[in-house]
Formats: sequence, C-alpha cells, structure tokens
Amino acid sequence: MPDKRVTIKDVAAHAGVSLATASRALSGTRPMSEELRSRVMASAAELNYQVNLLGRALRQQRHPVVGLSVPDLENPFFASLTEHMSRTMRAAGFELLVSSAGGSVEAEAEGVRAFLGRQVHAVVIIACDEAQSAETVQFASSKALTIQFDRRVEGAPATFVGCDNRYGMDLIAEHILTTAPPAKEVIFVGAGAKSSSARERLQGFEQHFPGARTMLGTFSLAWGITAAEQLIAEGTHNATLVAAADIIALGLISGLRSHGIRVPEDFRVIGFDGIGPAAFAHPPLTTVRQPVEDMCASILDLVRADSNDLDPGASSPHGKQVLHYEPKLVCGT
Repeated sequence: MPDKRVTIKDVAAHAGVSLATASRALSGTRPMSEELRSRVMASAAELNYQVNLLGRALRQQRHPVVGLSVPDLENPFFASLTEHMSRTMRAAGFELLVSSAGGSVEAEAEGVRAFLGRQVHAVVIIACDEAQSAETVQFASSKALTIQFDRRVEGAPATFVGCDNRYGMDLIAEHILTTAPPAKEVIFVGAGAKSSSARERLQGFEQHFPGARTMLGTFSLAWGITAAEQLIAEGTHNATLVAAADIIALGLISGLRSHGIRVPEDFRVIGFDGIGPAAFAHPPLTTVRQPVEDMCASILDLVRADSNDLDPGASSPHGKQVLHYEPKLVCGT
C-alpha cells in the first residue's frame, strides 16, 4: 500500500529540486527540462508518492468530482455513454455525479447549478438543445471547467469533445453507394435539429443524397416505429433507411418486422452511434460507431490538466477547443 505520509516536499528533497520544480514536474503542465522531470518522477516512484486529490481539492476549493448532465437516461445511448464516462473517471480517482434532464432545459439548468453548488471540479454537458442550452453552458463555464460532450452549443466558451458526424455520414454514403441496388430509394429518418448531432447528420446526408426524402422526429424507439408505420401506410415497398441514431434504427426494424416485412431483404436499415442499443439489433445492425473510449479519455485529459497543481497566477492549461474524433463503420447486414 502507498505510504500516504510521503508529501511533495519529500519528493522535492529526494530529487534535490525546489518545491515549485517538483510541482511542475508532477503536474506536467509547465515546460521544463526532461532531465529534471525524469529525476522528480524517479524520486516519486521510489518514495511511492501519490497525488493527494483531497488536499488538492481543499486548496483549490474544488473536489475530485465531475458532474455529467445528460439529456435523457431513457435513451440507451446516453446510458451507455454515462457508463463509459463513469469507468474512465473512477479509474483516474474522480467520482462522477450524473443529472438526467429528461429533455427539459429547465431541469438541465437546475442539475448543473446543483453540481456547481457542490463545488465539483468540472462539468460535462451533453446539451438538451443547441440554442436553449446556451445560457446554462455559458453560466457553467464562468464557474468551473466546462466541457461539451457529443452535442455542441455554438459560440459557447467551453471545449467540445465529440464525434465527427459529417465524416460518419461520409462512411454511410460510401457504404450505400457501393453496396445498395441503384434503384433502391434512400430515406433519412432522423430527429429535428434541436441538437448539433441531429443537424450535422442531416446535413451530411443531404450533401450526399440531394433531394432524397427526410423524415424528422425524435431520437427515440417510438419515432422509429412511427416512421416505419408511415412508410408502410404510404405503400413504400423497399428502401434503404438511414437512421440518425441506433435507437431510431431499432424502432424502424421493429415496426417493419411487425408487418412481416423483411430486413434487410426488403428494407435495409443503417444506424449511427454503435454503442448501447446497437447490441440488441436483430439482424445485426450496420452502423457508425462513435469512438467513445477515445472521447472519454480526452475529457479525462482535460480534467486532469485543469486539476494539476499550478503556480500562483498561472493560466489554465486548457483553452476552448473543438476536438472531433472520427467514427468507424461497423457492417452488420
């Protein structure tokens, strides 16, 4: 077990450097010679030194806790995303508090204010609404490190970490154009543009399939079923359906199969997200998988950088950034 009595002063003395130099070497936030950094790290390892997160939190008046605000935990994609975030943070010594807004921007704002009232170290927000969530993101950014995740509020003073949705649609378009029968209609079944992810996926589809039909509802199983029922009622007999999310794709498959329509023989269904509900698809779903592990690790890096001990008056090591991660196409049927 690590000796908790070992302090950063002990490390500095053992390495023969000043306390400030030891702090910079251990935090990794300030430039210094590799020889000095290696000497301090070697001393820390030899003394079995561990960063005292509680002491750091007391000095900074923040706790080793991250608050995550999600639009809706009934959506299995957000539930899975939350699980990934929790594992990533816990492994690094941070606890994760979660607030589900239930699709309400008012509840979202209340949850974020509750996080800030608990003096969390950072707030991660998956915004409910691209426009109406702006005030909450702005307020959180003025009080603590704030990171936008998966959905982006344009102009907000907070780093964004998310999937490159347009690239994901590039992958889907390439797959369709190289595998689908030329005569089969391509239809987009998505969500209204209340979020950046919904808007970007729709725009990506329209870029590749100008003039193609689009059906917009919500990110939900029920909407996928409703869209399938509508297509059947209109007499559409076969098509390639591009769903803006796997949860919509599952609804489409369920709605089609309940009427005896074959998938993928009559209708091909393609999803987007690749975690959570994708595992329940039958037949296996062709989808674009978001690199959630990389995105969660990126958020942890931002939190760690902000939590490192800095010299008095030093600026924060992070700034407003847009960090896009490329997804991958996973072929099912």
